[in-house]
Amino acid sequence: RRVHGSNSAFGRSCSMDLTQFLCNAQTLDPNVRGQAQEALTRAEEQNLPVFLVSLVAELANDQKPPESRQMAGIILKNTMTSKDEEKKKRLEIQWTSLDPQTKGAIKQQVLSTLESSTREARQTAAQVCARIAAIELPLHAWDDLVPTLLHFVQHAKNDFQKEATLTCIGYICEESDAEILQRQSNAVLTAVVQGMRKEEPNGDVRFAAARALLCSLEFVRGNMENQDERNYLMSQVCESTQAADARVREVAMQSLVKIAALYYDKLKPYMQALFGVTLEAVRKDEERVGLQGIEFWSTICDVELELIADSDATAEYYVKGALGHLVELLTSCLTKQVEASDEWNLATAAGTCLCLVAQTVENDVVAPVMPFISQHINNADWRFREAATLAFGSILDGPSSEVLGALVDQAVPMMLAHMKDEKPLVKDTTAWTLGRIADLHPAAIVDKYLKPVLEAMVAALADTPGVAAKACWCIQNLCNHWEDEEEVLPTYPLSDVFQHLVAALLQTIDRDDAAEEHLRSSAYEALNALLSSAAADCLALAQQLVPVLLQRLDRTFQMALASGADRQEQATIQGLLCGALQVAARKLGPQVAPFAELMMQGFLRVFATRSSTVHEEGLMAVGAIANAVGPDFEKYMPHFAPFLYLGLKNYQEYQVCNIAVGVVNDIAAALGTKLAPFCDEIMTTLLENLRALELNRDVKPVIIACFGDIALNIGGLFEKYLPVVMNVMDQASKTRVPEHDEDMVEYLNVLRENICEAYTGILQGLKTEKPDIFLPFVPQVLEFIRTIASDQKVDEPVFRACVGVIGDLANVFGKKAGHALQTDFVQHLVMTAQRSAEPATKEAGRWALEQLQALV
Repeated sequence: RRVHGSNSAFGRSCSMDLTQFLCNAQTLDPNVRGQAQEALTRAEEQNLPVFLVSLVAELANDQKPPESRQMAGIILKNTMTSKDEEKKKRLEIQWTSLDPQTKGAIKQQVLSTLESSTREARQTAAQVCARIAAIELPLHAWDDLVPTLLHFVQHAKNDFQKEATLTCIGYICEESDAEILQRQSNAVLTAVVQGMRKEEPNGDVRFAAARALLCSLEFVRGNMENQDERNYLMSQVCESTQAADARVREVAMQSLVKIAALYYDKLKPYMQALFGVTLEAVRKDEERVGLQGIEFWSTICDVELELIADSDATAEYYVKGALGHLVELLTSCLTKQVEASDEWNLATAAGTCLCLVAQTVENDVVAPVMPFISQHINNADWRFREAATLAFGSILDGPSSEVLGALVDQAVPMMLAHMKDEKPLVKDTTAWTLGRIADLHPAAIVDKYLKPVLEAMVAALADTPGVAAKACWCIQNLCNHWEDEEEVLPTYPLSDVFQHLVAALLQTIDRDDAAEEHLRSSAYEALNALLSSAAADCLALAQQLVPVLLQRLDRTFQMALASGADRQEQATIQGLLCGALQVAARKLGPQVAPFAELMMQGFLRVFATRSSTVHEEGLMAVGAIANAVGPDFEKYMPHFAPFLYLGLKNYQEYQVCNIAVGVVNDIAAALGTKLAPFCDEIMTTLLENLRALELNRDVKPVIIACFGDIALNIGGLFEKYLPVVMNVMDQASKTRVPEHDEDMVEYLNVLRENICEAYTGILQGLKTEKPDIFLPFVPQVLEFIRTIASDQKVDEPVFRACVGVIGDLANVFGKKAGHALQTDFVQHLVMTAQRSAEPATKEAGRWALEQLQALV
């Protein structure tokens, strides 16, 4: 039969119309759904413009069922966007490449659908419109869109159009760059605030307007700078927090949270009102609104913590000013627990906020919170017992150990008693609080209560998964107390219980419910911390653990893999085992050599699974083996190299690529010149990575530093790579970033520090055999140093590394570089380093000056 209108994309032979395909694509029957999806995909591939026009016609047709219209809009939107950034770029280019007539027709029908009485259709049309806007507004291809939408709001044909248009404006604000919309912010704000007014009779319109305002707050800085406009905007938002519709109240509170984050410096005239509005919301409103009231104060804490840490910024100390009332409010919320629920609620939000309050006001938090804790820590009502325990755990980070010391000492015995409480939530919170003490004030446990706390935690490993996981965390934190020791201690307080702890953690890992509450991973993390902390008299026990872990790794390859969930579980367990073996190898060093063969066999089998999680952990474990066996690692390279290359080329999972670069450093240090047969492939891949636009930028500085590690270890063999590497580093050294963009300034500092490290590695690597091949590049290095010397945004590590390079140049070239190094900026840098308050920088300056003086 003939196919008309919206069915034309499917051709004459199609026995089913588009509407039916769209409905079938949502059915529960997998066969019917699959056939419909195949037909839709085929239609898209055969003639995209006709397919898109067919979809928008379906979306705009009020005679069609809501579900087909909604699906048409969703598919239409998905032809322009994707979660995958590369695919998203391709789809955006595909849209812009369509002929203007087709695009115009689609946009016209999308806009007309905003007035539809069918909610699904107009809401989906709003999403489609915003997606097109995100593509076209930056290109000035739809400059009349925002004026058109504002006209719809002010002269709406019906409330449906007004609501959907405001929703669309909100979506556009979410999807589009703030700078693009800034020039129209006045008009947008006028329309949005008009829809928010209490005089607006339609609740859906007011809600859509409130949502649009929330989404537009990032680009109204100009309006917020104007006092009259700011006053009006704040009054409308505060007024909306009192609306009859809870949806409007919630979004208005969310707007206050966002305003606090974006415009903290403008809050002073309004804080008294905001204090009342937020506290009243927490005390009396529905939970979802009250949660935003707590979030407002958590956000104020976040901002003030940043300002306090920045010596050039000024905080208003709103949290300190409201401290008494805030503590009273938050502690009362702690008693509103929801048992056996992982959902965010007033009690969990209050606990998080109290943690932030403690970090913000530090010692001042203790006096107002302690009465609540003292009064309720042994309350007969479990809710108050748990709330008091949570309150104590929440104020442990912020106040000093001097202020908290005696209180913690008194609290630990009570916590140990609570570990036997009949209520699981009390035990859960108590284990968390003991874990916080072990993390933040470890001496309080180590000096007096280590044995009873460990006994309580080991007993808790048999409790519910949640309690057991927090017990693991507590054990982990206690072990971390000894992890940072520079030298392996001959013995330590855990020596007597080391074997018992290992056995208890392995038993926990084997629990049938270990997948719940992250228990298995928590137990492995505790085991890793225990291994890392091991004293010399525990290393034999640690060595005995290696074959146990290898056997467990071997068993994972026999797991039944009937589903994707099974494969994911296998990958998770293999990743955890590789992580534990890596820690064991790093701790044992050469003592792990007897197991190196079996470990490498296991890791190579793991790499064959191609799971990114396992790949990360496995790569790090191989790096640990290389460190442990040194030159003997050569025999594994032919088998491991292909997997290393895969890791280095993994742009999509850039963490894997990053770790693979780190493993190159480990292997270079282990093999020295024996790395040479593999260097061509490694260097080619690393250089390609630097040119790859799709590779995450954070990996690139690490790659540059890796050149220095390779050069340092292969020495004169690096000559063949030197010209191209120095060219790349010259380009990298000329990178410039906007001064106001803190993230980019931080990135530039990391990049420069790694460039310095690379120069140091190359210079020291060539020093013995072929130093003179670097001489032509000395001016390039000095120009880089001059750039750093003139930049006020350079941080301490970059400055120190730069001074180190000056010393290296003098050390390697002596009088050959004497004239070049006798410049004012070089001398100034070195003298400044010598006067530094940082010991490491002072030492770098002393060494560099010593090298320079040898030239005279």
